[in-house]
Amino acid sequence: MGINIKAVWQGNLKQGNGKLNIENSGLNDVNFKPFFAKSDGTFTNPEELLASAHATCYAMTLGYILSESGITADSLESNVSLVIENNVVQSSNINLQAKIPGIDDEQFQQFAIKAKEMCTIGNALSVEITLKASLV
Repeated sequence: MGINIKAVWQGNLKQGNGKLNIENSGLNDVNFKPFFAKSDGTFTNPEELLASAHATCYAMTLGYILSESGITADSLESNVSLVIENNVVQSSNINLQAKIPGIDDEQFQQFAIKAKEMCTIGNALSVEITLKASLV
């Protein structure tokens, strides 16, 4: 499987901006700026994209693992926060709130940990990844 992204940056770091074209999804002209730039909500930045990729990858991986066991979640809400120091991602922290009928906490925790171990984005990060998983 291949993923093709085209990023174009214009201007200097503080006043410039960029656009992404995501070929596989057909998304074009996704706006981005540096994470320190003030945004009106129509821009994202590479750090937000990385955290969102980890959050979505984790939730989808867990959904896959559950479905392979014949279980369907009502909802899987994964929140990811990145810790960045000196322009280096130090850790990625997943906070999961899940509504899954008919599952006990021990089984749920096993599935949650397995998803953390299988998540493609998490595996690419090579940093400490913490997980707090709760059934609600």
